[in-house]
Amino acid sequence: MLDRIDPYGTLELSSDEMPQFLSELDQMLAAAVDDRQHQVIEAVRSLAERCRDNQRLALRLVGD
Repeated sequence: MLDRIDPYGTLELSSDEMPQFLSELDQMLAAAVDDRQHQVIEAVRSLAERCRDNQRLALRLVGD
């Protein structure tokens, strides 16, 4: 999932894609080197969990 993110485009992930996305976020979290990185990843993870739990939601990642 993370490889599909375009820093200049938009990517919308459905609730069906959240288990894989959450797994990849967990790997990023384990590799986080400071508190700020940890906080940002945890915030995105929280949104992804909400999306996973509600089929009507999608997570949209918007680049520059």
